[in-house]
Amino acid sequence: MSRTTNSTNRMSVVRSRVLVVAASLVAGVVPTAATAQDALGVPFIGSNNLSFYTAQLTRDGGAETTTLLGMIYAHRFGAANNPTRMSLQLRGSARPFEDVSAGILDVATRVSVSHDVRAVRGLSVAGSLGAGVTAWGDDRANTGRLHVSLPASGGVSYDIRLGGVTISPFASASIARYDLRTYLDEERQSMDRGWDASYTTGTSLRVRDIVVTTSRIAGEQGMPDRSRWAFTAGISF
Repeated sequence: MSRTTNSTNRMSVVRSRVLVVAASLVAGVVPTAATAQDALGVPFIGSNNLSFYTAQLTRDGGAETTTLLGMIYAHRFGAANNPTRMSLQLRGSARPFEDVSAGILDVATRVSVSHDVRAVRGLSVAGSLGAGVTAWGDDRANTGRLHVSLPASGGVSYDIRLGGVTISPFASASIARYDLRTYLDEERQSMDRGWDASYTTGTSLRVRDIVVTTSRIAGEQGMPDRSRWAFTAGISF
């Protein structure tokens, strides 16, 4: 995740249709065994997951926002029917601006462990440790920003089956150690270190091997309205 400074404009919040469906049918849902949803927004059906990824982010540390596009690859270690599972996730996304010499690069990795709560069928809890780097650059203006974070997260999810569709709402909380630096003409202008906290809520929708996930990330310092959205769509194999 990224923490930026002096950002005040509003950012749209995703309202997923799957949440509406889940709410309208909650009286008739039937829980099913967990599909290895790690409670942090990355469901696994097979041993691997490859997804298209898009998310909002501040454009240059100020009020303007932009949308990053990228990919996520995740791998689960061990069998899917194990009550406790470990997985590794790699994420990369970028956004060039109108001037191709300027843009944003965001990369991150995370190791997570999820566990099925046997007392409540369909419920799973998870924790993760990760690392992320986000870089903003403008070669023409000779400016740059670098944000490094080391987040730790914990969360919960619940699998609900509606016929051949599985809906998994989830929520997680994160705390991260961050280092934010700004540059001008390759010289460091400022440095800010500290702790940041945020939370994520969302829902994943699975039909066979196809998985779609939408989430809202809130509480991050420097984000408009202190929230932003992310979306993934991919296949498990």
